[in-house]
Amino acid sequence: MVFAISELDKGMYDRCTHVCEAGCGIYPTRPEPCQAFRCQWLRGVLEVDGSVDPAMRPDACGVIVDFQPQTADGDMYTAWEVERGASDSETARAILEGLQERFLVMIVTRSSDAYRGVGERRFVGPTHRVAQAQERMARSSRQG
Repeated sequence: MVFAISELDKGMYDRCTHVCEAGCGIYPTRPEPCQAFRCQWLRGVLEVDGSVDPAMRPDACGVIVDFQPQTADGDMYTAWEVERGASDSETARAILEGLQERFLVMIVTRSSDAYRGVGERRFVGPTHRVAQAQERMARSSRQG
């Protein structure tokens, strides 16, 4: 998983020490950030013509899409690159274009250091929501 989980001392893009052959080795007692994660491919949201497209699976397209309700920017999707540049692939672009027609989407790119970290965050979606999110992010950066 690409996310940092402070409760597990797991950094961005670090492999979780609890991953096992069956999936999550601490599933019933996993921390809240893990419980809150909602992979949109697993939930069937990323479908084409009523069926889930295997090409949109995160390990195939290189982007994990997460739904985040009630953020400072309202309900939104976040698309996390698994590998640097993955959000530019044809499949990832198709996913993003489908979501951004109606929703705010934050695209989180992987840093260029090839180890870990976030490169940049950018927003796509309805123009007014993108402008609001960009302004909020700029205010947050100025405040420090």
